Amino acid sequence: MDLIRRVALLFTVLTTAVVLAGCGGGPARASAAAIVGDERISLDSVQAEVQWLSDNEPAIRQMERRGRLKLSQLSRHIVQSRVRHELIQEAAKRHHITVNAGEVESLMQSVGGAARAPAQFGVQASRVREFARDFVLLGKLGQYNLERVTADFVGGYVSGDSPGSLASEEALALGRRIAAHPARAEQLTRQAGSEVIDQTVSMRELATTGSAQSAMLAASPLFSANEGTVVVIQPNPQQGSLWLVALLQDRRVSAIPHSTGGRLLPTQLLYQVGLQQLAPIAAAQGVQISPRFGVWDQASMSIVGNESQFTGHLLPARGSSQQ
Repeated sequence: MDLIRRVALLFTVLTTAVVLAGCGGGPARASAAAIVGDERISLDSVQAEVQWLSDNEPAIRQMERRGRLKLSQLSRHIVQSRVRHELIQEAAKRHHITVNAGEVESLMQSVGGAARAPAQFGVQASRVREFARDFVLLGKLGQYNLERVTADFVGGYVSGDSPGSLASEEALALGRRIAAHPARAEQLTRQAGSEVIDQTVSMRELATTGSAQSAMLAASPLFSANEGTVVVIQPNPQQGSLWLVALLQDRRVSAIPHSTGGRLLPTQLLYQVGLQQLAPIAAAQGVQISPRFGVWDQASMSIVGNESQFTGHLLPARGSSQQ
């Protein structure tokens, strides 16, 4: 499995290019590639890792020559993986989630062992076990939170592009109206021509309905944003003209996980759930990305080129504690 396909299971390498050498500014210090809370990720270390991969991994060089991978993509992926590492470490500490050496080694063997892991993961040799450990931790974090989180939301779907009117724009406009007048969420949804959804549901309920769209909602900001947030997202990016606009009225997190019985979920979905459950930590600690690499998209927990590439929108409702 090549780099892009392997990494996409967890770290979603994006295809838009950002110039590595870019122009100045950036988080707090010009020499920082990113800052997560009080942790600084140095620009030098990112550039050194990109150089190491280019120098030592023939598979990386071959992908570059064939135009399947740009150094800018690789550098963004490295920054993103390091940002997520800091968030994963904090989540594991808070929830007392651990990984043993056997679990890490099993994942390493699944990609061909330590010799092939740098090219498969897109990180230098000294970081492959860290990367593998983060991957395993995300799955465990997903399973842990799957049994704990319930959301109460109201809103509706916006669908169908038409000449002069994109569903994405209509959804964002509705989201802004609801954020300005949260008490009128149902009325505004109806006025927009959408059927009102007023629902209280757990992540496990959505994840196990058998519907791919519902399962993807379980791994969305609908279960990780703060109460009083209007979430504007695509439940399934493959359906580009379908958007959900929902006011998150309540997000409850049980101190003790509910029963873990029931059918097992696909491993990839657990990773995605775990990734999204890092969002409250990212929001609390703050994530700053150097403009050399793009901007932080809180909705997808990813780095994107600019705000126009955000995968969704999280709008604080008037009167919420976020304002």
